[in-house]
Amino acid sequence: MKNELATAVREVLEDFPNGYKNLLGEPGDSSFSSRVLLPEAEAVQFVQHSLNGRAVISWQTRLLTNEDHKIAKKRFRASYQQLQGLSVKLGPRAYKLRSPYEDPGIDQKFAAIVFELEPSNSYTESIKVEVQLLFQMPMEWVVAVLIYDRDRKDNEPGRTLRSF
Repeated sequence: MKNELATAVREVLEDFPNGYKNLLGEPGDSSFSSRVLLPEAEAVQFVQHSLNGRAVISWQTRLLTNEDHKIAKKRFRASYQQLQGLSVKLGPRAYKLRSPYEDPGIDQKFAAIVFELEPSNSYTESIKVEVQLLFQMPMEWVVAVLIYDRDRKDNEPGRTLRSF
């Protein structure tokens, strides 16, 4: 994987202030091809969805699909190591990706490491980079990386809708 993942993540994050306009490729149903490519990745795309009534775009890449947990776990750790401490510039300021590592066990069907940009501020606290290791049927492990705008923390309640 060399540094391709780190280079791609840096490029995507640095275009976040532009709404990824410089990186969006051809549109699909709810996705766009990505001008940021990873030679060894199985898939790379931008996905558009709605968040509190506004369009939000996230970047996703599937790095590996494999039946062997050890191989998938090794790619998961290598992805983490490439991203830990990665320096990116958003506008005039520089930030670093930071997250502690947690070793996923074979009994875990889903593991994720969520990186945050440091130093955190109101502009960057919602931007997340996530490395995932997940099990999907029939017998495959998937390693993926996502960059997204998280609207709220897990322990915060969502928007309450009133019925009349």
